[in-house]
Amino acid sequence: MGDKTQKRYEELAEKLMQKIHEGELQSGDRLPSERYLAKEYGVSRSVVREALRSMERIGCVEARMGGGTFVKSPEISDVIDPLTLIVSQDSQFALEVTEARLILETEIVKLAAERRTEHHVKEMHCTLDQMQREILKGGKGIEEDARFHTQLARAAENRVLQLLVSTCAEVLNHSMKVTQYMEGVPQKALIDHEKILKAVEEQDGDRAEHYMRKHLLSAHENLKKAWNKEASIPAEDS
Repeated sequence: MGDKTQKRYEELAEKLMQKIHEGELQSGDRLPSERYLAKEYGVSRSVVREALRSMERIGCVEARMGGGTFVKSPEISDVIDPLTLIVSQDSQFALEVTEARLILETEIVKLAAERRTEHHVKEMHCTLDQMQREILKGGKGIEEDARFHTQLARAAENRVLQLLVSTCAEVLNHSMKVTQYMEGVPQKALIDHEKILKAVEEQDGDRAEHYMRKHLLSAHENLKKAWNKEASIPAEDS
């Protein structure tokens, strides 16, 4: 495909997405036919098809067999699933996600300490109690670990931060399954979480940030060790 054709389909995709952003086209609406769009925007039907394919790849529309193309509300899985695949295959990307968490969650925990309610605190205590029971039974507490961080973001009362933390947690799920099997890691994570929660409960943002930073730096180092250990294991002969 030549540069000119590529530019034309990108321009058409941008125009259609603008209509979605402005509410002229809404979730569930059926887009006009390829023939109509080609005539409306003065392009070939192949350009229309490529524009719609590019929009489908990013979750803006969905093609239904025999039914046309419809506007689709993007879902978090449209972002998370490709990132999770990258993490499972790219150790450096996983480490970069933990670095991003270090920047993000040290600020979140300060907001959580300032804005938390008694309900938030009660929820987090409940989650850590469940994590402790899971670890005592021989489990790793991975689900409770992720939930605790999500609850901290919820206590910060910022929906964008909640979404970002949820995304990071989902993306790192594969890596956590590796690091949590390292000896003593689940128990150490529980202790770290308890210290963070105590500082948040006492509304001491600086202390909460200090404990969160130590916790995430430790997680970062564990991930590096886990990836290095996996890389050093020779592949089995087929």
